[in-house]
Amino acid sequence: MRRDVLGTLRDWKIEQNRKVLLLRGARQVGKTNIVRELAKKFNHFVEINFEKNADIQHFFEQNLDPERICTSLSAYYGSPIIEGETLLFFDEIQSCPKAIQSLRFF
Repeated sequence: MRRDVLGTLRDWKIEQNRKVLLLRGARQVGKTNIVRELAKKFNHFVEINFEKNADIQHFFEQNLDPERICTSLSAYYGSPIIEGETLLFFDEIQSCPKAIQSLRFF
């Protein structure tokens, strides 16, 4: 099963016009670990956990412009966020409704 999911995620990575991907499932089944495994296929990886770092939520309180959000997150985490090269992972996003709303603009 794990290989099937990872294969699906790798297929998603190579799609030309890929869109935001949401992983849903029961708690504690390995969603975060599988994303971290996928991250090895990217040049950069930024993991944002909205439960562990509630300060991040203020980046989503202004407008929901993805360029502004990514610039702020890049500066905060000290890691580049480059389209096609960076896997930006929002973990526990349900803790920040505005972040969920922002996904449609990415």
